[in-house]
Amino acid sequence: MPDPGLRFGFSGSGLATYPAGTTFGPRLNGNYELVWIISGETVWEADGVRVQAPPGTVLLARPGMRDRFVWDPQRPTRHGYVHFEVLAGGASLPPPATWPLARTLPEDDLLRPLLRHLGWLFRRGDESALAQAQRVLGLALAAFISGLTDAAETADPDAHPAVARALELARDCAEAEQPVSPTLGDLARAAGVSKVHLTRLFHDRFGMPPVEAVRLARLDRAAALLAGTMLPVQAVARAAGFADPFHFSRIFRVTYGCPPSVYRQKAVAGERVPMTPLVRSRRLAGG
Repeated sequence: MPDPGLRFGFSGSGLATYPAGTTFGPRLNGNYELVWIISGETVWEADGVRVQAPPGTVLLARPGMRDRFVWDPQRPTRHGYVHFEVLAGGASLPPPATWPLARTLPEDDLLRPLLRHLGWLFRRGDESALAQAQRVLGLALAAFISGLTDAAETADPDAHPAVARALELARDCAEAEQPVSPTLGDLARAAGVSKVHLTRLFHDRFGMPPVEAVRLARLDRAAALLAGTMLPVQAVARAAGFADPFHFSRIFRVTYGCPPSVYRQKAVAGERVPMTPLVRSRRLAGG
């Protein structure tokens, strides 16, 4: 967790889309800037270091750094950004010279939901939102520096390729701007197998049908965010692919035996928290 004494000054944030083949810079940075690539690619040249940044890459520019962006030559590039200064508590962080320039995030990561929530807080812009932004940026910066960016298990080495393809579709649906729940037919088409065969594969691996496993995987991700961040429950619901926070709270309570807020309290207090049947089945199977 970041030092609660960390305080930041913010000087700009937002989302930007650059047309294919455009460039930006060189420029001399006057503050820190976190940049996260959403779609398209870029080549970032920072003080002579060249970084290839596909979607899912987070970059951190520093004060005094001269940099330049070469955006994707084939398609538009969309990215988010936030400019900030460290006003207090910086001594609790590792020396900035040791901070990485870039992180390529895993499939199921902690950092992107934090950054999306940070952007939403800045767009809201009221006093309480900006106070929350202080805490969220502290968490995001700590995760970026440490490299501890996984929100949950990111790989299942024993999964059949068709199962992996179905889960990839489920992840894409959950992370869409308007989250949706894929049907069994959607999952089977993405997996490239029949609905009957996919159901058999999921029962062999998880002991449950595909749609139920997908639902529990989303709840598993939400539980990891509740335990590892201070994101509001509504933001956790969105990050896990639940458009309706009331529906999320109801099924979370049914699955875990307590509401999301109580689950977080137990996790923070170091108490034993329940696992979903999906996680239990993976652990019992050695996955």
